[in-house]
Amino acid sequence: MGLQGAERRKDMLQLIKNLFMCLGNIFRKPRTVVYPREKIIIPEKSRGILQLKLDLDSPGIICNGCGHCMDVCPENCIRVSRKVLEEGKEVLDSFQVDLGSCIFCGNCVTACELNAITMSYRYQNADFFRKGLVMEKSDLIRPSGAVRDFWK
Repeated sequence: MGLQGAERRKDMLQLIKNLFMCLGNIFRKPRTVVYPREKIIIPEKSRGILQLKLDLDSPGIICNGCGHCMDVCPENCIRVSRKVLEEGKEVLDSFQVDLGSCIFCGNCVTACELNAITMSYRYQNADFFRKGLVMEKSDLIRPSGAVRDFWK
């Protein structure tokens, strides 16, 4: 009889411990984020959608369309073309990124000699149609609308 009484006390003690653990969790802040209402904190050095940098001295883009980013892309998701102006200067004509096949490796950022490409903190890039995942030059110039800490 003494052995059964010890087991009952042990089970009752475990039950009381579990009760207090549950009560403690009721008043604790949840560890997950309720997604559409609350935005997540984006970690530093995150790799989001590509962004083309603007030249602060002129009203244009820093990228000259050399195509180094296109050459190093392992998924061949970047398409770059350039045009020659009347003065003989080569400038960027079009820049496309297919986010449906991009793996966000960052090779294009490191290969750019002019430092014209950066990874933004935009990570929401879902679309119903695959055509919607192809970003044009005008889409990549716009500011990301994201600060490192929170989405606005």
